[in-house]
This record gives sequence, C-alpha cells and structure tokens, in this order.
Amino acid sequence: MIEAAVLTALGAIWILSRFNLRRVAGYATFWDVTTAGLFTWMFVGTYAGMVTGLAASVIVSAFLTIVGRTAGKERLKLERHEGEAIAKPRWKEVD
Repeated sequence: MIEAAVLTALGAIWILSRFNLRRVAGYATFWDVTTAGLFTWMFVGTYAGMVTGLAASVIVSAFLTIVGRTAGKERLKLERHEGEAIAKPRWKEVD
C-alpha cells in the first residue's frame, strides 16, 4: 500500500511540476481537494485501495505545503496600472 501511495504521489507531483510550482502552491487547497477526490475515486473498491489513495493525497499535500513555505506562492490578482482602462490578471507573490 505504501509503495503504491508513494508512486502515485510521485506521479502527481511530476505532473504538477510541469506547471510553475509556486503557482500550484498558491492554490494548494484546490489541489488537495482535487487529488484526494481523484485518488479516492481511482482506488475505490477495496480498503487497501482507499488507504493508498488517501495516503497519496497526504503526500502531495505535504509536498505542496513544503514548496509553498520554501519557494513562496503566487496567485492571480486583478491589477490596473496607470494608463490601463481595464484591470488585467497578473501573478503576484502572496504570504
């Protein structure tokens, strides 16, 4: 179970790393809920499968928390600069 959870989490982390990890970490709650739901659905049917799915989602959540605290987080913010009539979405670092 643990091996399958680690491999599943590494696969998800590898896919998320294709994006900017600071931007992914900015929306960590969304990714936590999404991975928990997806992994639970993928492994539904047995107790071992459910444990594997939830353990994998916990590993992904811990990874995103560590990335957010070490590298920082970015979120989309609407900003209007001088001379612009309409606010545009821009990535800004958040605490």
